[in-house]
Amino acid sequence: MSVTLRLVHRAGYTYSGPAVASYNEARMVPKSTLAQTVSHTRLEITPTPWQDSWIDYWGTNVTTFELHEPHAELKVVAISTVTVHRGHESGEGAEAPGRHLGWDEVAAQEVVDDLGEYLDLTGHCTTGAAFAALVDEVRALSQTPAQFVDDIVERIHRQVGYRRERFAHASTADKVWNAGKGGSIDLAHLTIAALRAAGIPARFVIGYLLPDRTAEIGEVISGHGHCWIEWWDGEWVAFDPAVRTTPDDFYIEVAHGRDHTDVAPLRGIFTGTPGSKMSVTVEISRLA
Repeated sequence: MSVTLRLVHRAGYTYSGPAVASYNEARMVPKSTLAQTVSHTRLEITPTPWQDSWIDYWGTNVTTFELHEPHAELKVVAISTVTVHRGHESGEGAEAPGRHLGWDEVAAQEVVDDLGEYLDLTGHCTTGAAFAALVDEVRALSQTPAQFVDDIVERIHRQVGYRRERFAHASTADKVWNAGKGGSIDLAHLTIAALRAAGIPARFVIGYLLPDRTAEIGEVISGHGHCWIEWWDGEWVAFDPAVRTTPDDFYIEVAHGRDHTDVAPLRGIFTGTPGSKMSVTVEISRLA
C-alpha cells in the first residue's frame, strides 16, 4: 500500500513593531527516504529574502534566509507532494519489524561508536531521579531491548496524558514526567530519554500526520505537526509513543536528530522592537 499526500505548511511571525532585519532557518521540506518519495516541493517566503539551501549534518533539507529591510511580518509556506510507502500497517505496541537484538548486541562497541550521538542524554532528553529509577526497574525486568521499549512505553502511557499540539515549545523529559501531560514532542523526548538511559540508541523524528485516514481524495484536512521516535534494533525501528503505534503511510517525515533542537521547523533572530507572535497551520489532502 502507498498513499500520496499534498502538504501545505504555513508558518511565520508577526512582530510587535517592524523588524529591521531577520535571520532564519527553515526545516519544513520533506526528504525522500526508503519509506517516502518526494515528487514536488516548493518553499515560498514573504517578503522575498536572500536565501540558500543546503543539507545539514543529520540529512535534513534546510533553507537559510535573511531579510535586511523593515518588515511587520514574516510568512513561510512549504508545499510538498509526497508518496509514502512504509510497507506495513499500523499496529499497537513497540515490537515492530527489526532483528530484536539482545542487550549485549545493543551494547557492542561498534554500535556505541557508530550511534553514540543517539545515546547522549541531551538537553530535552534528561531524566530526573524518579523517572531514572523507573527506567532502572523496567530495564532489570526486560529480557530484550524490544521488551524494554514496549514496557517503558506502557509505563509512560499510564503516567503522562497525551494532548495534541502543533509545533509547540519543547520541554524537558523530566518536567514532562512530573507534569503528567505533554504533546507528541514531549512524549518523544521522554521515551528517548528512557531508551538512552537504558543504553538503546534512539533518535527524534519530526514530520506531519494526516489524522483522518477516511478522508476523501482531494479533501483538505487540518493536519498537524507530529513527532515520533526511531530506536535501534539492528535497523531503525519507527514508533509513535504519543498514540502507541507504528507509523504508517499517513505519516510524513521531515527530519530526524538527537532532539527537537536539531530539527525545529522554523527558527531565527531579528532586530527591532522586542516581541513577536508565531503562527502555524498545516493542511493535508490525499491525492491517491
